[in-house]
Amino acid sequence: MTLKTLDGALALLTHFTVRQPTWGVRELAKHSGVHYAVVHRVLATFAANGFLVQDAATGKYSLGLRLFELGQVVRKSFSPDEIVRPVLEKLAAQSGETVFLSWLDGHEGLCVGLVQSQHQLRFSIELGERFPLYAGAHAKAMLAFQNDAFRDEVYRQGMEKMGPHTTLDRDTIEAQLAEVRQHGWAHTREEAAASVAGLALPLWSRDRSAVIGSVAIAGPQQRLGDDAVPRLLEALRDASGRLEDVIGFVR
Repeated sequence: MTLKTLDGALALLTHFTVRQPTWGVRELAKHSGVHYAVVHRVLATFAANGFLVQDAATGKYSLGLRLFELGQVVRKSFSPDEIVRPVLEKLAAQSGETVFLSWLDGHEGLCVGLVQSQHQLRFSIELGERFPLYAGAHAKAMLAFQNDAFRDEVYRQGMEKMGPHTTLDRDTIEAQLAEVRQHGWAHTREEAAASVAGLALPLWSRDRSAVIGSVAIAGPQQRLGDDAVPRLLEALRDASGRLEDVIGFVR
């Protein structure tokens, strides 16, 4: 197997997400633009090795236990839940809002830690959910500190997903990112979802050379207005420091 073939096979695997956990061969081929025969061969190979399982009735594939096993290895080495979760729970209690930890994965964000608000009206995001980097405080806290080429690719992918008749207001986003870099934190309103505001801090690599994650608070904008920022920032900074110590970052 060549590296190009392996790369293509792994790319097909990334289509299995929280929102789309199962795929038939034909629908995945159509969605990915990869030939049916190639998709069929790749999915069958993954299934033979335990990375996927095929439903006997529908013929559709879903993620297998081998990936679950590998996920447990990642979970233990990346963010020990017994330590990370109490930090997120404390921040959720202090803020009264949904709190989540995100990881930069390729040119997208990935929610890897989550504590939901106890309020009936709250921001909704799922553990394991991916999100674009150009909307929301949790995303912009990461995107603001990436280089020009990285941001160019994020915008390109965003416009591709939106379709030919929709464009991103790149100049506005770039101005907002400049403010994030200046302040060191991101505060947004109604970007990731209607009537929702967010406040987030970036998380840096060990050598402080790159931002590779973020920790965020999100909820209704009437509860997360400008007047709430100073109070929440103090709690958010305390949480980010504790998280950095635990998951291999340093302040």
